[in-house]
Amino acid sequence: MNLYYIRAAIRERTGQTLTFEKIRRLLLEEGLISQKELEQNPMSKKFEGYGRYFHTEECSVDIPPNPEIYVPELLDDSFDE
Repeated sequence: MNLYYIRAAIRERTGQTLTFEKIRRLLLEEGLISQKELEQNPMSKKFEGYGRYFHTEECSVDIPPNPEIYVPELLDDSFDE
């Protein structure tokens, strides 16, 4: 159950943008999901970024010398100008 999709559907149908907390409460009240399902489903929570998945990754890449030999059609001569 993805709260972003549910919120988008509610907004499309009613014009109202509900908070995630209110959507969770309504889903529980209507019996559409259990408290246990809400707690176990990562898609039932507000997205907090990708940081927790990449906390051990360095945010850089090694650029080989002469990268144009790998993808020459993607490089533009005027790129650095």
